[in-house]
Amino acid sequence: MTETARKKHGFVWYILPVIVLILALLIAVSIFMGKPRPPKVEGSARLPLVSVMTARQTSWQPSVRTQGTIRPRRAIDLVPEVAGKIVWTSPHFVDGGRFTKGEVLVRIDPSNYKFAIEQARANVADAKAKLDREIAEGEIARQDWEDINGDKPATDLALRKPQLAGAKAALASAQARVHKAELDLARTEIRAPFDGRIETKRVDLGQYVSPGTVLAQVYATDVAEVYLPLTNSQLAKINLDALFNSSRAKKDLPPVDLSAEIGGRTFHWTGHIVRTSGSIDQANRVLNLIVEIDNPYEARNGQPPLMNGLFVNAEIPGVRLDNVVEIPRSALRNENEVVTVDADNRMHIRRIELVQADRKKALIRGLDDGTDIITSALDAVVEGMQVERSDAHRDENAAITNAKTGAGE
Repeated sequence: MTETARKKHGFVWYILPVIVLILALLIAVSIFMGKPRPPKVEGSARLPLVSVMTARQTSWQPSVRTQGTIRPRRAIDLVPEVAGKIVWTSPHFVDGGRFTKGEVLVRIDPSNYKFAIEQARANVADAKAKLDREIAEGEIARQDWEDINGDKPATDLALRKPQLAGAKAALASAQARVHKAELDLARTEIRAPFDGRIETKRVDLGQYVSPGTVLAQVYATDVAEVYLPLTNSQLAKINLDALFNSSRAKKDLPPVDLSAEIGGRTFHWTGHIVRTSGSIDQANRVLNLIVEIDNPYEARNGQPPLMNGLFVNAEIPGVRLDNVVEIPRSALRNENEVVTVDADNRMHIRRIELVQADRKKALIRGLDDGTDIITSALDAVVEGMQVERSDAHRDENAAITNAKTGAGE
């Protein structure tokens, strides 16, 4: 092969890859240019999708919940007024024993007091004899004075009047000692001052007691009480005028539902607020409402009796509120605002009055019946901004509209 032929052959090998590359690029460009283009769509801004509810005004009565402990209205220490050994006790004189008013619970040995009565009566007889003698001696003294002095006035001492007064006083004192001895004898029988129960017995048969010794702790069973602490905000929800009106009958006083769990079951009792405590508790700044329950210690209709010390939950009816709207708590903004939406689906910020709120719902005032309220969360609220209602609410509004149209036809 000549030199010239060798050069031509080498040039061909150099240019061939370049030609292949150019052809590949041309094929790629032709394929790209031949691909169909997607149709051009005019862009549009997506409106915020919101959930909406319609305000419905209603009446609502709040309830105030608190707790307390059952206690008797009257509880006393049963004590004797005389000293002596206990010689008898009633079968009811036991812990938890029931008794009636006037029932004898304990007897103290009456022997010494019977002797005291006999001695006092003897002293009365002696005093009467001395009084009779003084009366007779006074009459003799008067006659002697008249025989000796004629019509001259006699002195009291000459007529023995001081001695007569002393004899009368001695007789009255002796009679008083008889009454005292009889009273002491009667006091050897310790009687129940009211219908009640014995909470704790402190003495027993054969024990010597003196005046003031605590025989037992007893309480009346006609009425029980429970003290219910209320904060200032809770007091604002109830009718305070009724609480401070002492002239109202108990049946007209605010009722209270009391409940407690006993044996795995919940039972209810009804009481009435009769008064408040005399002052605000300095420790926790609450005012105690005092509730009375009539005949609480009797089992009725399968319901167990109340027991002292039982912890109960209380629900007090509050003042009825009109024209309030219940909304989800999520619809509330800044505690005093909601966002409404008009017929053109534009949002508006409305100030409202918050009546009460918890974690799930809120009660408000200040909205007309039928106002649409946005209940879904919003990233930003712009007055007058347009929104899109959820399908559920659109369907609901359409159903209401169709129903009204059908009713009109």
